[in-house]
Amino acid sequence: MIKRVLISLLLAFNLSVNAEEIDPFEETNRSIYEFNESLDSNVLEPVSRAYKNNMPEAAQKGIGNFLDNLGDVSTLANQILQFKPIESAETLARILVNTTIGLGGLFDVASDMGLVTEDEDFGQTMAVWGVEQGPYVVLPLLGPSTVRDGIGTYVDLTSPANMVDEIGEVGVSVINVVDKRVDLLPITDILDQSDDPYITMRSSYLQKRNNDIYDGNVPVTDDDF
Repeated sequence: MIKRVLISLLLAFNLSVNAEEIDPFEETNRSIYEFNESLDSNVLEPVSRAYKNNMPEAAQKGIGNFLDNLGDVSTLANQILQFKPIESAETLARILVNTTIGLGGLFDVASDMGLVTEDEDFGQTMAVWGVEQGPYVVLPLLGPSTVRDGIGTYVDLTSPANMVDEIGEVGVSVINVVDKRVDLLPITDILDQSDDPYITMRSSYLQKRNNDIYDGNVPVTDDDF
């Protein structure tokens, strides 16, 4: 019994130390998280649900394909910077096919041809270059990040998807935010059921980023045992 209590105390202490190392700005991060959640609950989530429920599925898919095609340009740039020649060639082929045959990216013809790619961003590129991730931070409006990924995010904001001014009367960036928010609706439901959504979000983000950086092949270390 005593042994179990000691083990539990040691595990709790270890988790506390890790949290302090990973998230030294937790108090500030939680305040920003609450601000983001308030904005999301009152604006983004209702708009996204209305978009999902009222916009024809074919139109949603076309808009998503168009934005993904613009995102592939940013992915291509980062694949080149990460010295991934094979992946770069495939992404370039995707862009050419979808921009031409796919009518500007409205149709994802490339995927039907077997030309697929994984999203890459400048935060991942810096990780490949050996830049440490730094502490966990929550960015106003942008959400969970790290110091490294935060810098990468601002670099990625200059991507074609954010440089194009308008489609009709609606900014591409606004459509992009709503489109991405629709994809996150299932995650929102999971977070709402969590005892501490902040910790759940932090843990999920850090694990996903680690998986993204290693392209799904996260190395096993002694810390895993």
